[in-house]
Amino acid sequence: MSGVNMRNPERRIENNPFDVDAWNLLLREHQSRPIDQEREFYESLVNQFPNSGRYWRAYIEHELRSKNFENAENLFTRCLVNVLNIDLWKCYIIYVSETKGQLEQYRETMAKTFDFALEKIGMDVQAHSIYTDYIAFLKKVPAIGQYAENQRITAVRRIYQKALATPMHNLDSIWADYCAYEKNINMTLAEKLIAERGKDYQNARRVEKELQQVTRGLKRATVSVPPKGTQSETKQVELWKKLIAWEKTNPLQTEEYGQHARRVVYTYEQSLLSLGYYPDIWYEAAMFLQEASQTLDEKGDVKLAQALKQETCNLYERAITGLMKESKLIYFAYADFQEEQKKFEAVKDIYNRLLAIEHINPTLTYVQLMRFIRRTEGPNNARLVFKRAREDKRTGYQVFVASALMEYNCMKDKEVAIKVFKLGLKKYENEPGFGLAYADFLSNLNEDNNTRVVFERILTSSKLPSDKSIRIWDRFLDFESCVGDLASILKVEKRRKTAYEDAQKDLGMNHSMLVIDRYKFMDLMPCSGEQLKLIGYNALKGTESTATQGSSNSGPKPLPTRGPQAASAIMGGAGGHAEMARYGFPRPDITQMIPFKPRVNCNASFHPVPGGVYPPPPAAAHLLSLLPPPTCFIGPFVNVEALSTTSDPSAVVRSSALADLKRKRGDSDDEEDYTHIGATIGSLGTRDAYKRRMNKKNE
Repeated sequence: MSGVNMRNPERRIENNPFDVDAWNLLLREHQSRPIDQEREFYESLVNQFPNSGRYWRAYIEHELRSKNFENAENLFTRCLVNVLNIDLWKCYIIYVSETKGQLEQYRETMAKTFDFALEKIGMDVQAHSIYTDYIAFLKKVPAIGQYAENQRITAVRRIYQKALATPMHNLDSIWADYCAYEKNINMTLAEKLIAERGKDYQNARRVEKELQQVTRGLKRATVSVPPKGTQSETKQVELWKKLIAWEKTNPLQTEEYGQHARRVVYTYEQSLLSLGYYPDIWYEAAMFLQEASQTLDEKGDVKLAQALKQETCNLYERAITGLMKESKLIYFAYADFQEEQKKFEAVKDIYNRLLAIEHINPTLTYVQLMRFIRRTEGPNNARLVFKRAREDKRTGYQVFVASALMEYNCMKDKEVAIKVFKLGLKKYENEPGFGLAYADFLSNLNEDNNTRVVFERILTSSKLPSDKSIRIWDRFLDFESCVGDLASILKVEKRRKTAYEDAQKDLGMNHSMLVIDRYKFMDLMPCSGEQLKLIGYNALKGTESTATQGSSNSGPKPLPTRGPQAASAIMGGAGGHAEMARYGFPRPDITQMIPFKPRVNCNASFHPVPGGVYPPPPAAAHLLSLLPPPTCFIGPFVNVEALSTTSDPSAVVRSSALADLKRKRGDSDDEEDYTHIGATIGSLGTRDAYKRRMNKKNE
């Protein structure tokens, strides 16, 4: 089946809808077929990768090849503003220039198209071709009269000046063209204008060189897919964040904050084309837009501040209607943004849209909605949200805890809070988290008897499995240790031991393991870390953090979850078992041990046990991939033993000659001696037959 999947792109996409290589194979197949038969494929492609400019461009170009200009315009409307891909925008400019040539307002339309493109992607490092095409277009515009000629010159200068102030590739050629253009117009005025623009050009050129260093290794054409946590993905995320941080330092040193903010926002937009499934990038981009809007508002640029606020709203909408449609973080941040703008109805709509997604747990959403309604409409309407949450079968017990705490902390009504907890206890007796929250609430109210009643009711419930009751028994013992007498403590401890024995039958229980909890307080332990390991307390709790933090002495650190220690546990060590806790180091599974049998010919990663062949380290594996295969080597083969001990007369003569040479160095500077010794070594020491024959002829 795996072989079929590797050959069949459809099967590969069924197994992994984000298999980009399989989609590319299908794309090459479908591009040669009529567009009427392939629209369904293209729609599935752009729906799977909605922010990929490459796939949108392939779809549009296929429509254009079939002269379906109306369909192409509809596709441009769907993707152009949100997908700031330089190649997609170049395709749009070419489309306008080729299809709008018959219009009376063709020149005005092209000028607006170029201006629109420069507004959106004019800061791209690869935007030089758009600037040069725009300049070439303006130069060809006919100008009748001196006024029209001056207008054309002003327009061309404006694009030149904008290009020379933008860090991008091929900036030197644009500068040379600008200098030649000014000199052709007016030699006297050219020197002044070139000197003025030279500062911007040198600054942009400097930043462009720095940008090349910052973006080295960055893959801009990567398609957004859900992250897998690979090393290459992590590297790309680091490079994008490094680029964003660099842009925030204002490398152009511009005094206009709006221009600086635009460059940072554009960098965020470019990163989202490759990192669209990273909610932190979306959130950071929205936060920067909000901060920039506030800064501009303080500086008095109200118009641009309002524009950035609208961009923030658009960014959130793109996220929750696109790749982040199931991200609670983005929904909640969007709701807070709208709440800051006093758009309360919009906030309700955001929460309702999230609650409408059936397969997402709505508990946290109800909690946040309840808090929002309490802030804006008062506690009575917040209770209506709680009622709505109770009627939703997907809701968890946390909404009861949130409602009860809201009643107590905000409305100062203890009785209502207790009623909410009692109502929740009827439904969630099998949830230890709810029982602990209820018990903690009563304990903080100093209602000891009611707290004991709650503990007894939960622990004696038939709905609570024994393995889930451990946490509640621990909390019950801690409660009795704080407020109860010794008899009650011993009674609870005895019952707790029975529960532990039923829940953890694989561990050998003893009284010392359980008595630790009677005397501990917070991170203070009655035994050192080593003693806790010997007792087996760490294995009982399933963690090492408590023992290590609680020991007053600096005992061994807890085992990491990654690295060699974790690997040893996986391969048979006692990670998480009593032996691990007792000895403090991983113990291998000795049943897998085999006798040592040296082999003459053995690969570097050879292992005689099936499944035990492991790849070499990454650096060694990379080196092996660069080396030619062993079959390429056909000799000569060196006998290492013969090199150390040999009876070859030439080697003996060579060694004696070298010894004479060393003695000569101490008391003689005669070059003839050195020449004679070198000739002796050369004649006797060489193993090359051709050289030996040549030496004999010379003699």
